[in-house]
Amino acid sequence: MEKEMQEIAKKLLAEKKVDWVIGYENSFEPGASRPVFMNKPEDAVKLVFNKSCVNNLAVYLPKIKKQKAAVVAKGCDLRSVREIIKEHQILRENVVIIGVACEGVESSKCSTCTENKLDGVDFTVGTVKDLGRKEDMSDIEKFEELSSKEKEAFWNKEFERCIRCYACRNVCPVCYCPDCFANRLMPEYLNKVVNTAENKVFQQIRMQHVFGRCTDCRACEEACPVGIKLSLLTKKMSKDAKKLFNYESGKDTDSRPPLSTFKVDEEGIAEIM
Repeated sequence: MEKEMQEIAKKLLAEKKVDWVIGYENSFEPGASRPVFMNKPEDAVKLVFNKSCVNNLAVYLPKIKKQKAAVVAKGCDLRSVREIIKEHQILRENVVIIGVACEGVESSKCSTCTENKLDGVDFTVGTVKDLGRKEDMSDIEKFEELSSKEKEAFWNKEFERCIRCYACRNVCPVCYCPDCFANRLMPEYLNKVVNTAENKVFQQIRMQHVFGRCTDCRACEEACPVGIKLSLLTKKMSKDAKKLFNYESGKDTDSRPPLSTFKVDEEGIAEIM
């Protein structure tokens, strides 16, 4: 599979069909991989794909939107690529999608991931198999059963550990604003003092910004250095977007995120008088 991927990348660069290829290469640490950016055909031999290829490479596409790029994408990452295209952060004709058949990497999401299809890619590497997995929302359903006070106590405990490093924001494919509210001084949305209250405000605003756009790729949770259970928020948002608006982010490049449009009669939402 790696040889096939390398040949595709080499040809794309040699024929100057793309300016960059974004993929994975072996890291200096044995058994680990890291993102790689290449613009020379001879560098294509560096490309690898294995269980350690966790990073969602879609996050880099908005940063090079004025150039043409090929990106290696797993089935779950593909949803983020579609969402970025939908939000006009890169033109579809400027990105070549190299879809890789994935049976799971070293991520907490993989045991219940159902996103292994590679619909709409330009190249398919490997054979896509039906893994027989089913979506599991049992953790969200269990959390929803808690009282408001219990939920507040849980998140207070989680966010008191947050060091506000912004790793969750920096790895999020749909957090591409050049001027993030968290960095603004006029007006100042967040106090620079790191405490539980301010940490909760940061996540509350961030989650509101990515509602209906987040694909629950878990990049934020994977990047968190203190292990905050951010997937409870991202899965809950995905569940609510589907229930309230019948919308699943990243499923196509045509439909509009629910908070960027409206319908006179929204299905699933009772009118409040």
